[in-house]
Amino acid sequence: MQENELLKYISGESNDEERSAVIEWIRQDPEHQKRYSTLKAKYVASTLDFVDTDSQDVQKAYTNFSSKKIDKRKTIYKPVVAVIAAVILPLIIWQSYIYINNDNLIVSTQEFIADNVISIVTEHGNQKTVVLPDGSMVTLNAGSSLNYPKEFTDNIRQVNLKGEAFFDVKKDTNKPFIVHTEHLKVRVLGTSFNVKSYAKDKNIETTLVTGKVEVIQDRVKTPIVLVPSQRAIFNKEKNGIKVDRVDSEKIVAWKKGKLIFDKTPLQQVVLDLKRKYNVDFVIESDSLLNYKYTGEFDNLDLDEVLKFLKLSSSIQYKYENNKVMLNSE
Repeated sequence: MQENELLKYISGESNDEERSAVIEWIRQDPEHQKRYSTLKAKYVASTLDFVDTDSQDVQKAYTNFSSKKIDKRKTIYKPVVAVIAAVILPLIIWQSYIYINNDNLIVSTQEFIADNVISIVTEHGNQKTVVLPDGSMVTLNAGSSLNYPKEFTDNIRQVNLKGEAFFDVKKDTNKPFIVHTEHLKVRVLGTSFNVKSYAKDKNIETTLVTGKVEVIQDRVKTPIVLVPSQRAIFNKEKNGIKVDRVDSEKIVAWKKGKLIFDKTPLQQVVLDLKRKYNVDFVIESDSLLNYKYTGEFDNLDLDEVLKFLKLSSSIQYKYENNKVMLNSE
């Protein structure tokens, strides 16, 4: 198995056929599992960053890490990453708990890196609840990752999120809690809120449920303060933030297995469906690119979702090469 094929799987870019091939390869030999685990450990370590939230291509990050292209000017402000790269990586302790469903797809993994930094990853089709060192609770949605230190030893609590998570933060006035995402930081003392920050999505969304949060945009000094039932939407292309009012319970309904859409572009709908049901979608008709969907899927299986889409819209679907092909009537 080529390294680029394994990296494609690790970064979540493989299709169903490629994922199945990787899983079968891992099963064949304990040495394959060891090679996979080591490669994924290096990959996760290469993406860890608890201070600087500048966007970074993961493949480039891993390549740079593997070739030891470390910028000494940046490592001064990134002690965690510097330690991992220079000292901890050779001593990585990697434990993977792999559960295989009927489709032979990995649906849950946990990673523990050395003694200082913990990385939790959820595959498509899976969720996980994590208790942080301070007692704060985090529920990770499918296709997400959370990096955090084993102990919050400084006067600030910082975590890195890629994907979507609901945070219920323990109040500590002496230690603010900061969630780092691509482009944005969310700063709180003690509150509950949802952050959705997937790499393939056009927007990064922060929705406040209780308390108060500050949404801080890179290179913008003045933060945006949210009150309950407000959502801050950062558009990556426009590099701007807008705030609207929402039903926060609907935003976090994914924790209970529900998907709720309100005039949501179909492109975003299929991204959410892919993460929940672990299946690829292809929009074949250009007319569907402008289609916006409103509806609620309450713990339905994939077949029920597709039938509901067909009945409530002009969308037709068919299975082809392990993908769901969507077309207009």
